[in-house]
Formats: sequence, structure tokens, C-alpha cells
Amino acid sequence: MKKHLLIGVAVGIGSIVCAQNNTMHTGKKAPKIKPEVANKVLPYRKQALDSGAPGFQAAAQSNNQHNHQAVGVSRSFASAVIGTSMYDLQSNASICNRIVLNSDGTIGATWTMSHDSDAETSPNRGTGYNYFDGTNWGTPPTARLESIRCGWPNLAVTGTGGEVIVSHEATSGVGNIHVLRRPVKGTGSWTDTTLGYPDVWPRMVVGGANGMSIHIISQTTGASTSGNPPFHGQDGAIAYSRSLDGGVTWDKVQTVIPEIDSSHYLGFGGDSYAIDAKGDTIVIVAGGFDVDVVLLKSTDNGTSWTKTIVHEFPVPLYDASTMDTDLDDDGTTDTIETNDASVAVLLDNNGKAHVWFGRMRVIEDVGETNLSYFPGTDGLWYWNETMAEPGIVAFAEDIDGDNMLNVEGWGTYQTSLTSFPSAGIDAAGNIYLSYGSIYEGVAEEGVPGGGKSFRHTYVMMSRDGGFTWCGPINVVNPDYTDDQYDYLEGVFGAVARDVDGSVHLVYQKDNSPGHALSSNNVDPQSGNESEIIYVNLPVNNFDAFSSCDSLFFDLESVGIKEVKDVAKNVQLYPNPAASSVNLLLSLNKAGKVAVKITNMMGQELNAFEENMAAGDNKLNINISNYKPGVYFVKTTVHNKVVTKKLIVE
Repeated sequence: MKKHLLIGVAVGIGSIVCAQNNTMHTGKKAPKIKPEVANKVLPYRKQALDSGAPGFQAAAQSNNQHNHQAVGVSRSFASAVIGTSMYDLQSNASICNRIVLNSDGTIGATWTMSHDSDAETSPNRGTGYNYFDGTNWGTPPTARLESIRCGWPNLAVTGTGGEVIVSHEATSGVGNIHVLRRPVKGTGSWTDTTLGYPDVWPRMVVGGANGMSIHIISQTTGASTSGNPPFHGQDGAIAYSRSLDGGVTWDKVQTVIPEIDSSHYLGFGGDSYAIDAKGDTIVIVAGGFDVDVVLLKSTDNGTSWTKTIVHEFPVPLYDASTMDTDLDDDGTTDTIETNDASVAVLLDNNGKAHVWFGRMRVIEDVGETNLSYFPGTDGLWYWNETMAEPGIVAFAEDIDGDNMLNVEGWGTYQTSLTSFPSAGIDAAGNIYLSYGSIYEGVAEEGVPGGGKSFRHTYVMMSRDGGFTWCGPINVVNPDYTDDQYDYLEGVFGAVARDVDGSVHLVYQKDNSPGHALSSNNVDPQSGNESEIIYVNLPVNNFDAFSSCDSLFFDLESVGIKEVKDVAKNVQLYPNPAASSVNLLLSLNKAGKVAVKITNMMGQELNAFEENMAAGDNKLNINISNYKPGVYFVKTTVHNKVVTKKLIVE
């Protein structure tokens, strides 16, 4: 029998709320999830979905069980079809920067597009692009922009008004960062270039004081993606590149930022990162099932970086091929609370970073060589630089009001039931968040996706820097009849970073749950093209919300009991250390503390137990005979495990 110990679920809100002097409304509760759904386990595929991943099969359901629309919110917004594609995977996790609102009211939008009937091979895949000239959108494109098979486009406009699109080439399994440039947005010929290194799944923003610095992050192609050797010791490193002149030359190419190099992480999964820029301030956030959510921030246009751990994975340098999640060595496997690799980051008008990421749970039994995950995990985390810990900002809606999320199956994305965050901000500092979440409408039996629930895209807003949130508003096309409205998959929502009187976003819509690239055809599609939908959501829609809700939700409402930390503030000091190190920890109650020190190979070097009193404790550990290198100090108290990395000089 597996023991499900949730690591790091407890969240506190008292000091955060009081400092804002706001009335907090806590009326929202997340619907409960049936145990047979919440505890379903699937093997995790770390690198990508675009060549298939195990899927979640649906139990049989009747077609009319949950045939209804969302209620309680009047919506008024415009939408338009700006493109189509048979290829229907826009990301493996985090959302690309795919839409730009310009100061003159024009808009550019991109997406991965192919009209080939075989979505798996899609030989003519590339960037779909459309432009709104202030009055009308252009005709939906039928041909890609690039001269070679590409995907994962990111769009930006430079300080001189030129357009840049960064994607990755994908021919015969070989990647390459591909750059399109033209001097005037919305018109003219594109210049095709490549950066000459085989990375994939890029993210790109424009920054710098003059708006001419292009910042790219991408994933290196390692053993897990292409059979290549590790890159600087990492299988899937996050590489950073920079141009200071709008993409003409590049002074940084495929560099690994030291704060996330091989001494900190074994590697990252596909699309598990995001980037934003405001002038010379650049922020990168990265995550993954088996790594921290980590924020990197530069205030000198990408020259130097500081690091913040937003949400910690309890086992540093986790290696699924040799490790398991029996964290307290009691012979039973523990479930770890982590993130789903779908992350987003936004710099506000004061340069403060805001971070979102999907909630996930993972587990790995002794003797296995791969993590498994719980696809029925729900919740979207939020954090900003004034907060000690992240909190939950969104869950799936309880559409029928029975306090139960009535879903049995859904399309395969390897994310939380509520995920795919993307965010923008207006001149007044109001923050707008879009995300995708499971919807209680169910596809008809006997058709593609039969018995599975759909996902819809929602938008929320915060008027106070992220401490309260209004919404959500469902932005999947409201012009359909009740029957049709339920049976739409609206996913991969991307918000334009700049918000004026409206939130501008694009998402992908079709009538089949999931996507065509899941393995074993576990998410069979209708065979129809997906539509790329542009939405213009006036911000006055949020005036309908007379009150806004606090950031934090009741986790017990989804059947997850809060685990109170019995050991807080576990620290090693100094670190790096030479002859001795102090273990500092604070206990809520007295107890026996077990300490184990291992090297990078997992070999045990020291193990002992100490009885410690409630309150602050300090233990000095002699490490004078340790060779310089990286070690791990595992502290166990009352079955709670905290592992810290120790560097010996």
C-alpha cells in the first residue's frame, strides 16, 4: 500500500493579507475530485508530447449528464477566426509569446500551423501569422512563413517597429533556432536566418533600454530528445542567447546561466520555461515535475542573474533512473507535491516579478526508472516577489454547483487540470491572467473523444498586485447554442502582454478533447482543422464582479489534507563550507531528528540522530574530511523530509 505524503502543501496568508488592507472574500471553494480520478497514475514523459505521450482513458458517460453552460457571469466580447491548423499541439507545457498588441492598436499573432492531413509528420508545418491593422484581421494564412519545417513561434516588435519571430526548425529530428525579421510590422518580406545550434522549443522577448535587445531561451537537444550527448552535463539544458541590435548579431549564444547549470539541475523538460522583459530587467522562470520552480532575474539586460526558489522540489538533482520517492526511507513510496512544468512570468510596472505554475503530484516506486504523475491533480499556483510562499489562484469551476468535479476522463496534456497560464498588464498595474481548465461538459459517446471532458480558456484579473482576483470569465466562443458550447476544446490561450481597454488573446479551438499527437491515438480527433481564435475581452466585463476573492483556496475541498510543517526554516550555514557546517532548523514540537549526508553517487557518508527541543535549534557538523564537491544533507523529523544541497570547498 502506497503512502501518499504531500510535501509542501501548507500555505499561510495572514501576514500577506493584512499588509494589503483589503477585505478578503473567501466564498470560492474548489470542487472535490473523486478519489478514483484524483489517484489515477500515469507514467511521465519528461521531454515532449509532440511525438506522443501516454494518455488518460475515459470511463463511459452519458452524453447529456452535464449539458449546460457556465452560469452567473454576463460576458460581452468579440472573437474572430484568424487561422486554422491540422497540427493542434501549440506547446508541451508553457505558453509561447504568440500575440503582441502595439501602441497604435495594431496586433500581430502567431501559431504553429500545418494543413497536412497527417498531423504527426506535418511536412509543411511552420509559422501561421496574421495581422490586425486597426480595423480588420487579414485573411487566414494557408502557407507557413519559413522556407523549412518549423514550429513553436514567438512574436515580438522591436523599438524601431520591426517584427521578429523566433521558432525552431524540425527536420529529420534535428532542431535549430530559426529567426525571421522584417523592418516594418505587418508588412514586407521576411529575412530568414538561423542561429546555428540545434536547440528546440524557444521562448523570446524584446527588451533593453532602446527595445532592440532580443532575449531567447531554448532547450538543448540531449539524449532524451535526439540521442545527443548531454550539454555541459545536462540532458535538456536551458540555453540563453542575446542580441543587442535587433537580431543582426548575437553576443551570447547558447549559454547556460550558472544558477541553473548541472550543479543545480540534471536538466529540464520541453517547454518548461517562460521569459519576460521590461527595459533592462529580464526574468526567466523554469519548472518541471522533478525540479524546483526557479526564478532568474537580471537588472542589467541579461549580463548577470539572481536566483529565487519559488517552489522547492524536495530532492535536489533527482534522477528517476536511480532514485525513488521513498523520502523518509520507511519502505513506502511518498507522493510529492510539485509543479506541472507549465509556467508563466510577468514583470509589473514596478519591475516586480509575478509567477504562475500548475500544481502536480508525482510518485516513483522502488525499482522503477521513471516518475509517474497524477493527471487528476487540480490547481494553479501564483507567487510574486513580496510573498514568502505561493498560493492557489484558480481551480476548475464547479459548473453544476454540487461541490464535485464531475469528470472521468480528458485530453492528454501532462498538466494539471487547471494550467497553461499566460498574463498581461495595463498601464494602471492591473494584472490579467488567462489559463485553461477542465470543463464539466462531456463529449458524446460514439464520436472522437467520447466520454471525455473538454478544457476551456478563462481570464481573471487582479487590481491589487495579485492579492485578490476577480473572475473567472470563460472566453470560449459564447455564440454557440448550449449543446455546442459544451462540446468545444479551447486551449493554449496566450495573452498579449500589454492590455489597453481590452484583454487581447488567442487560443486554439476544435471539437475533440486533447490533441492528435498523443500516443496510441488515445485522444482520437474529429479530422477537422482546429481554429485559431482571437478574443477581444473589454476589461469592463470584470465590473460585474462586486467582490473579488482572496488568493488562497481551501485545499481540503479537493480531498487533499493540509500537511503542517513540523520542521521549518531548515538551513545550512555557511554554504559553501570548508571544515564544518551548521544545520539550523526550527521545530513546532520536540522530537528526534535524523540526519543523513550522501555524496553525488548516493553513497552514505554520515548518519546520526539527535533529540531536539521545540523552537530554534543549531547543530554543528564536522566536514573537514570531505573532499570538495556537492553533497546532500537529508533531515527527517516526524516523517517529514527536507533535503538541502551542501557545497564543500
